[in-house]
Order: sequence, then structure tokens, then C-alpha cells
Amino acid sequence: MAGPDIDLSSFTDLMTCILGVLVLIILLTGIDASQISVLVATPKEITGDDKSPVFFECRNQQLFYISTDDLKDAVDAKTEEIRVAVAGDPKEFLKQAAQTMLEVNGQKVDYTMALVGKYELIPIPDAEGYKFARNVEENEHTWYGTKLAAIDPQTQFICFFVRPDSFRTFQRARTLAWLKNINVACELQDEKNHIILGPGGSQIFAQ
Repeated sequence: MAGPDIDLSSFTDLMTCILGVLVLIILLTGIDASQISVLVATPKEITGDDKSPVFFECRNQQLFYISTDDLKDAVDAKTEEIRVAVAGDPKEFLKQAAQTMLEVNGQKVDYTMALVGKYELIPIPDAEGYKFARNVEENEHTWYGTKLAAIDPQTQFICFFVRPDSFRTFQRARTLAWLKNINVACELQDEKNHIILGPGGSQIFAQ
């Protein structure tokens, strides 16, 4: 004897709804994944490492040397220049300081921030840096080779600030540093991002 007929319409409706929700979730996940930016590993801290950084910027397929000594010397020279110009008047000094921008090694520098030891570096678009075509052409007599020769691998490392248009330059410069047993770190920057050294800047460690 056959049993009573079973109505599966409610069950099929439920399964249809569940499949529809799953398809929607898959579509949303795919769209969201396509919009995720590529994440790049940041420099890692080396425990007990007390090496000091030497800074270079990679921009417009060129290298720019960022020397904190050069920045300090430029600030000190401008401070003396303004002090003499205003004859020691503190109000006039502050007025002129607020209107002053420095240019050091292809960077504009906010003078008032530099007075308190915070260097905000703004890239000068048409500044001329250092270009090299092939690693084999670099030696102790070329610009970058001279900089590398002055670095002590035991106490210093190089930090590269890398713009999107200059990754190839960074790779070449990093390879040469590695050949000299110099540790390297990198900080990725967008094309217009300001570089900040001192209070408020990011802490950097050798890789």
C-alpha cells in the first residue's frame, strides 16, 4: 500500500533561497577581493639592533641622498641669516621663519618644523638626482659608490624611501648595498607623500 504523497514544494523553495544567498555571497566576495590593495611587508625589527639609518629616496628613476647633517646645517645657516636680518627682534624672526622654505638635496623643507628637529621633506618635481644604468658601472669613484664606501655595515644600514615610479632604481641600489654587506630597509611612498624624519615620523629598523 502506497503511503501518502509528500509535498516538497516548501523544501524546494527553501533550497532555492539558500542557493540564491550562496551565489550572492560568492559574487560579493569576488567583487570585494578584486578591490583589495596589495600588501607589502614592512621592515621588521631586529632585536638588539642599534644600527643608525642612512637615508636615500628613489624618485623619478633617480637616487636622492637625505642627509640629516645637511638638513641641520641648512637650518642653522638660515637661522643665522634671519637673525642678522631682523637684528635679533623675536617677533620679526618668527614672522620671517613662518614664510621660509628651504631646498636641500632635491627636497623642500619646512623651516619652522625643522627648528624643533622635525624634518618634513617635500619632493621637488624637477630636481636632478643620481641615475645609473648598470650595477657594473658603480665603483668607489661614482656618486652612489662613494656613498656606499662611507657606510659602516657594523653600525649603519640604508633606508630607501621608494616612490611608485622608481622600484627598478631601488632594486639596483639595494643589490649594490647587499654586495657591500650593508643591511637595507625600505619604506614605500606614494608619488606625492611627504617624508617626515624626527618626531612624528615612523620608526625604521633594518631588515
